[in-house]
Amino acid sequence: MARYQEIAQNLEAEITQHYQAGQYLPPEQRLADRFQVNRHTLRRAIDELVAQGWLLRQHGKGVKVLKKPMRYPLHASAKFTDNILNLGAAPTSQRLQFGYVDACKDVADALAVPLGSKVIQLMTLRFLDNTPVSVIKHHFIKGNHEAALASYQSGSVHQLLAQQCQIQLRRKHTMIGAAMPNASDSDYLNMPAHSPLLTLRSINVNSQDTPFEFSISHTRAELLELSLTHPSEKPQEPALEQAL
Repeated sequence: MARYQEIAQNLEAEITQHYQAGQYLPPEQRLADRFQVNRHTLRRAIDELVAQGWLLRQHGKGVKVLKKPMRYPLHASAKFTDNILNLGAAPTSQRLQFGYVDACKDVADALAVPLGSKVIQLMTLRFLDNTPVSVIKHHFIKGNHEAALASYQSGSVHQLLAQQCQIQLRRKHTMIGAAMPNASDSDYLNMPAHSPLLTLRSINVNSQDTPFEFSISHTRAELLELSLTHPSEKPQEPALEQAL
């Protein structure tokens, strides 16, 4: 086993026994001196724990201890704010950008609109206990709800639509994948470029079952794990043939 891996294991054991989420590790040089290694080796050990979700590097502050990944239920009525509150954490969201874009093929297909037609694009950043966890591009069909979305600054987007426009949305379809963060993701999410992201591409429909929103979420994989429940279906009994 490489020396940095041994240090990572030792640090992980210390974190679980002696640290609470939100506390900071000692300075890197102090840890390097303690383990009798150079700072490069010590940083590789910390990078291991960052990738596993134990630690978070914060520029100008140090290395912060995180909670282990939270389990996030993903179902038809799943809402970020409600889910995170139920997990005992503090969720927040803020607006990054708002405007109109031409629908590319993926957006056009998801929203059932013509290719190249104008759709609303709202970009948000979500936090979990003040730690950035997801960057989301929401695409909406145009309509009377545009002014409400343009006024959005923070909080739940779906709650805003429900309160101001009486529009209730539910998740119809979600595709889950993985990707490496681009420069923008790394900046917004305060994460290293080599750590993977979960990608969620979701279609939300309104009460008429019409596609209303297509969202693309880039989520820090080490902070959230998705939990999907599959309803059981009883196999149909074969029909009995009637005796002739």
